[in-house]
Amino acid sequence: MIGESSKSTRRDFLQNSAVSATGAVLGMNALAAREVQSAPATNESSTLISRPATITMVSYPPLPNDEPDRLNRTLQRMGMYIDQTAQFKSDLMAFPEICNHFGESAPWVFEPLHGPTVTALSKKARGNRIYVVCPMAAVEGGRRYNASILIGRAGKIVGVYHKNVPTHDELDMGIIPGTETPVFETDFGRVGLAICFDLNYWEVGSAYCANNAELVIWSSMWDGARMLTKWSIEFGFYMAASSPHCSTIVDVCGREIINLKRNVYDGTEGAGSPLVTATIDMDRRLLHHDANVGKLKPIYEKYGPNSVFAEWLPRECILLFGSQMPGISSDKLIEEFKLETMRDYLARVRRDRKRALEGTYKVTNKS
Repeated sequence: MIGESSKSTRRDFLQNSAVSATGAVLGMNALAAREVQSAPATNESSTLISRPATITMVSYPPLPNDEPDRLNRTLQRMGMYIDQTAQFKSDLMAFPEICNHFGESAPWVFEPLHGPTVTALSKKARGNRIYVVCPMAAVEGGRRYNASILIGRAGKIVGVYHKNVPTHDELDMGIIPGTETPVFETDFGRVGLAICFDLNYWEVGSAYCANNAELVIWSSMWDGARMLTKWSIEFGFYMAASSPHCSTIVDVCGREIINLKRNVYDGTEGAGSPLVTATIDMDRRLLHHDANVGKLKPIYEKYGPNSVFAEWLPRECILLFGSQMPGISSDKLIEEFKLETMRDYLARVRRDRKRALEGTYKVTNKS
């Protein structure tokens, strides 16, 4: 998978929330946006976002089933939403599952990857210099897939994900399950894609964890709710979810940065915007607190009291960690001071458990 070139400049600003968001930005109409506060910070000091990414999700009602020229009208609406992300300077925007035909009486219309939907959204991605996640029913090599397509800033396809766990209804219509969980390199971080029913399956999230995803975009026909939290806190990546009814962004500790239902849009008869935007720090890492909390002091002593962001949640035995120094990533600090991410810690315990069962684990404290 080939990532695309970075923007010429990146935004530098202070983060005012300990949940990795500067405050969610909610589109209130097509011409203006209003900044609203995120959840109250648990740390009074401001924290520098090391590697910011601004993510926009959208939840909108489908056009009537009998709408004339429905597909083109839907693509025009989707293009309008992509245009609106310019006011947020978003890095990525994602749509719900089968976004081009959902709400139709027969929504499973299988398009080639370079059909009308991807062509229209690619043009908008290129015009707005934004990554776009386009979930749709796709046909590739004569085979049917429930797919999610990542389009890059230049309007080229960066990668395609095939839903790993289709429902029986999907299998019955000939949809082939995906067998891979690719993580795509973008200019702001490592992004994975998942679709709807995948969220029920630990092995899908675990595979993204093993592939070092930093953010997983989950497009769906249902909201996910607490199951989004489960994936984030277990696998240590951000979750950003888009369904027709609700958009949610969850931090690596499993806390909702923002969760917004579509009811304001519906209640104003479409006068408002269904966009939900938040800025996250892709350099945040989830650690278990075992053996890691004691290693923070040497970091502060060497690099200064504001060198890293650290939030200790002892009731959950976790530590949220992130560099606040330009040019020094969280991963570099983890390596230098021999910290251990939650992912690596759990993998090590699983490995040594297996060795203990096999009788090959070296016991060091037998008394």
